[in-house]
Amino acid sequence: MSEPPDRLRDPAPNHPPEHLRDATLSARSFDPRAVDDPPARARAVVIGGGIVGASVAFHLAELGWRDTVVLERGRVGCGTSWHAAGLVTRTRGTHAQTEMAMYSRDFYAALAARSGIDPGYYESGSLSIAQTPERMTELDYALAMARHHGLPARRLGPAEIAEAWPPVDVRGLVGGALFEGDATVNPGVAALATAKAAFELGVRFVEDCRVVGLRREGSRVTGVETDRGTIECEVAVIAAGLWSPAVAGLAGVRLALHAAEHMWVQTGLVEGADRDLPILRDLDGHVYVRHYRGGFVVGAFEPEGKPRTLASIPPDFAFGEFKPDRRHFEPSLAKARLRVPALRKAAVEHFLNAPESFTPDGAFLLGETAEIAGLFVAAGLNSQGIILGPGLGRALAAWIDAGSPVTDVAEVDVRRFSPEQTTAAFLFERTRESLGRLYAMHWPNLQPETARGLRRGPLYERLAAAGACFGETAGWERANWFAPPGTAPVYRYSYGRQNWFAAAAAEHRAAREAAALFDLSSFAKFRVQGAAALGAVQRLFSSDLDRAPGSVTYTCLLNERGGIEADVTVTRLAPDDFLVVAPTTTQSKLLPWLTRHGDPAVVVDVTSALGVLSLTGPFSRDVLATLTGAALDDAAFPYGMGKRIEVGRALCLALRISYAGELGWELYAPAESLPALYDDLMAAGAPFGLRPGGYHALDGLRAEKGFRHWGADMGPADTPFEAGLGFTVALDKDTEFVGRAALRDRAAGPSRRRLVGVKLDDPQALLHGGESLLLAGAVVGRVTSGAYGHTVGAAVGLALVEAAPGELPGAAVAGDAAADPNGAPGIVAVDVAGTSVPATLSEQPFHDPAGTRMRG
Repeated sequence: MSEPPDRLRDPAPNHPPEHLRDATLSARSFDPRAVDDPPARARAVVIGGGIVGASVAFHLAELGWRDTVVLERGRVGCGTSWHAAGLVTRTRGTHAQTEMAMYSRDFYAALAARSGIDPGYYESGSLSIAQTPERMTELDYALAMARHHGLPARRLGPAEIAEAWPPVDVRGLVGGALFEGDATVNPGVAALATAKAAFELGVRFVEDCRVVGLRREGSRVTGVETDRGTIECEVAVIAAGLWSPAVAGLAGVRLALHAAEHMWVQTGLVEGADRDLPILRDLDGHVYVRHYRGGFVVGAFEPEGKPRTLASIPPDFAFGEFKPDRRHFEPSLAKARLRVPALRKAAVEHFLNAPESFTPDGAFLLGETAEIAGLFVAAGLNSQGIILGPGLGRALAAWIDAGSPVTDVAEVDVRRFSPEQTTAAFLFERTRESLGRLYAMHWPNLQPETARGLRRGPLYERLAAAGACFGETAGWERANWFAPPGTAPVYRYSYGRQNWFAAAAAEHRAAREAAALFDLSSFAKFRVQGAAALGAVQRLFSSDLDRAPGSVTYTCLLNERGGIEADVTVTRLAPDDFLVVAPTTTQSKLLPWLTRHGDPAVVVDVTSALGVLSLTGPFSRDVLATLTGAALDDAAFPYGMGKRIEVGRALCLALRISYAGELGWELYAPAESLPALYDDLMAAGAPFGLRPGGYHALDGLRAEKGFRHWGADMGPADTPFEAGLGFTVALDKDTEFVGRAALRDRAAGPSRRRLVGVKLDDPQALLHGGESLLLAGAVVGRVTSGAYGHTVGAAVGLALVEAAPGELPGAAVAGDAAADPNGAPGIVAVDVAGTSVPATLSEQPFHDPAGTRMRG
């Protein structure tokens, strides 16, 4: 059966507890100490011998990378793997992580047979309970996620909860969700067993080996230096848990990851404790309870965590524990005792306080670093290493083997954070909050509360004075919506229409009916310059960019497999000068990417140097005309053209484009001039109904137009043809661009896996993204992003479907209606937290499908 470490009474910090020593000895043929010194060369070096490092090594070996070595500065399974609670649950908050967790559960189920070591795998299921209707709605979304992936799960009322978990006090509960087939493992032994399975495939393990340096040649890793010699390699993987930032720092790479104290207690015998009791999560109480040897283990993700600096952790820390902090843990334990009354009389036999690591947004770090090719990271599991370890190990191994991601990993890409989010002070403050976010309400549009104000654009004070409520993206403070006068710009979260809904609707209508002004200054911006600039952009991007100066082109940056690393607009400013504008969250990875692939062109990051205002709406031309003498008519200034013009007191680069799908211009000006430009535009626009707009309104506008959102609707595992962006691919241009070879075979015929527009027929229902798309009750896809389209009067978004044109119903889908096998019309619906809401699909935008409003 699954059990956490037995009686861990203050083990020596660098010696494994007894149960792990026994497991190591039982492996017989597996003894990492048999390798006295690291080899001189290996194809891949994995740094860290916990569950994550062992999983990466195993899955690399399965793909044929047998020449892999794992370096562990202590013993295999030490660090944070050994003291986990051993929970193996499958339903997560996103599809990508649910798929990883599903694989992990199945991996552990087969691990004893694969390794010869019993990891204590035991299926008991898991039960999450809700004290409020809002939490029950969140669980309804989780149940929908389970249904999408075919996982057995069901909704329970209080009486059914009492039947499934007799020791629980159900008073005050609204309901719960039972997820059958979830399990537990002995975490340290599971890590050892995974390592043994990798060892059997040829992977070598070297213990008591400290990494002291990372070698590189140019921008590529070439070796790992240890205190016992140097290993030449093609690939290095940092899987060192909370020590990963220190290892990455040896190569000048910064990681957004910070340590924190994490606690659980183990009790003696408790009446009613039974091995078949599901793992209990009282999410509103921030605690979990699982059976252990006739008693319980009680753990918590308390609302305010305890960050721990790396300097405060001994350098030889391996199997150690921190001093118990009973005062900090007592509120959580008290909540557990209220929910499980039998715990009140139970003796606490062991109080564990040991380190874990957390990221600013609660998602882990995976993938190749931006700065150094061949240097990968698999770390920052936010106390979910056992749950996700095998799955993320498989995903990273596939990425390494293929050279680019083969699964949807944009949400966990190590490159998503800005350098500003990796400072010690920022991470320390944010970690207080991020630890508790695991069990906090996962509201739509939830914004962090700590470590705010890090990256403020030049208009921050003006937007705040106008009533802006700011959200955070890559550390940037961005105006999400504007509160009406007399209303506090503060979120009131819900799963229904939140308090900003009416405000965003007014901003949306202004963009469609009058004019709106959006601050887009946080978008990533780069200049590619010099005699080699044209050749560089032709190699970098999928479209043919050898166009006249002033041309603005929407295109894609692809990886070698043809996946979309970013969608961008490229403006040719001069024959040897190009401006590249990309999504905010891609800034950290794009400068090294553009520099590496664009050599010998000069690439400069001008994100902070240039402010951007998007003036959009049917009266935008009238507003702009009051501030410039430049001709703005369609003939003189057509759609897709850029010009340098005077706008009021500012000299701007004006681009005739619009993410809202309306007549409009993006105005680029030096950051120091942006406040003056904003003031002039707002004053000139007052007679025309101009008002500031936020990102919530912009999201609804772009959703109505079917414009894609990178990271949600598409990512590095999706090709332009699947994303409906085939028009950005110029397979016939003279220059061989990155990804073209991979796309050639996919260019013929429509893609079966593709994005289509989706609109709910019920105007009251909402889309948040992630919902299942159903055809006659069967899952045929999922919503990738959703917003409310105030012009069309319904929730709209994009959905990824697995069907060829003509196979899905709806007159707007390829002009054909589909039928089910019995000849009845097919019924398309979206599973919105358990409610099947009829929907309409469309290959064309729901608003202005011909694009006439923004073009003329």
